[in-house]
Amino acid sequence: MNTSLDDLVAGADRALDAMHGAAEALSAIRVVRRSDDASLTVTVDGSGALVGLELAPDLSRESATRLATAIVATASAAAQEALEQRASILENMQGSLTAT
Repeated sequence: MNTSLDDLVAGADRALDAMHGAAEALSAIRVVRRSDDASLTVTVDGSGALVGLELAPDLSRESATRLATAIVATASAAAQEALEQRASILENMQGSLTAT
């Protein structure tokens, strides 16, 4: 092979590695957030989707409205953090591809 073709192949390999690394990092994102009163814990994935919800054992005295509000607020905060992590991973990948 000639030098320019070798450089092209090496650049393509680096770009592919960057994309694979980003895909793995994106699929590994999990954000766990506890509510302010510690009555519940949510887990979201890299797209901000709720993938786990744990409730305190004794919530019988809580109103459904208050509990629903706490779940939404806590899940929203976790989703925001997950999306920020996702954006950072994609920015790093883009930087790697630009440098390639």
